[in-house]
Amino acid sequence: MKIQMNSPISLSSAPFACLGDKKYYDLLGTVEVMERVMSESIVDGFELQIQPEWDSERPPLTDTEYADWTKTPKYTAEDILELLRNRNLPILSVHASRDIGNYLCSRRKRDWKKGQKVAYDALFLAKELGAKICVFHLWDTRATEVNLNHVKELFLKTADQFSSVEVSIENIPTCDRNATPFTLAKEFEHVTLDLRWATMYDEFASFQSIVHKLNNIHLRGKLQRKKWVLERSSCSFHYAVSKIKNAWGYRGLLTLEREGILDNSCFNDFVEAMKDLHGTIFDNAA
Repeated sequence: MKIQMNSPISLSSAPFACLGDKKYYDLLGTVEVMERVMSESIVDGFELQIQPEWDSERPPLTDTEYADWTKTPKYTAEDILELLRNRNLPILSVHASRDIGNYLCSRRKRDWKKGQKVAYDALFLAKELGAKICVFHLWDTRATEVNLNHVKELFLKTADQFSSVEVSIENIPTCDRNATPFTLAKEFEHVTLDLRWATMYDEFASFQSIVHKLNNIHLRGKLQRKKWVLERSSCSFHYAVSKIKNAWGYRGLLTLEREGILDNSCFNDFVEAMKDLHGTIFDNAA
């Protein structure tokens, strides 16, 4: 299959571990699924998600159960690099541990240091694996007030050490009454647009005004009849892709993130859905 080089298609690693009947925090199982996907020639590469469950110091702060942390093998950034370095897996972007925003928005200085270490590990991996982009959840989604200037100052002290990597801030949810995901993310040089959050906050159209800042788009899709669909949204999955490619003229990285439940029996349907996505992009580019 021909791959469109000016708009690489990537697959977010952890959400698709289920295609091999693996848990999202199973690093070895995830790598096996990535190798299987790569053999189908349906993606240009992957977004490597660093899981907080791999951290030996503290259990995850977000979206999971303590039990997952107790049974998950632990990996340092150096361990992950050693595992991936000799495998033929193109890593196009790295996604930092989702806990970084909780650390940087904390009132405790020790948490700030931990957040900077989380940022450093992700950027280190991106640089060493040749990924041009590193994605960050940069605020605590439950915080009713985000001191963005403080967070930005802490974060950039680490990020500025890695000039070869574009740090990209994702439009994750916020409980700050005086801000939205768009107004927070747009304050940074590079932005990752997540379709689910953009449509949930009715901000999808707003991102056209900062298309020059977008370097990654998370295409959130649920597999349905060998196609990707965006559920509970004001626009369809394929409409969003068409808009981004045609009206906005976006030619950067497209990263597919799974929604819904999948397992190994869905693998062939997944392959066909990826081919359908390629067809949509080529048709839009015609």
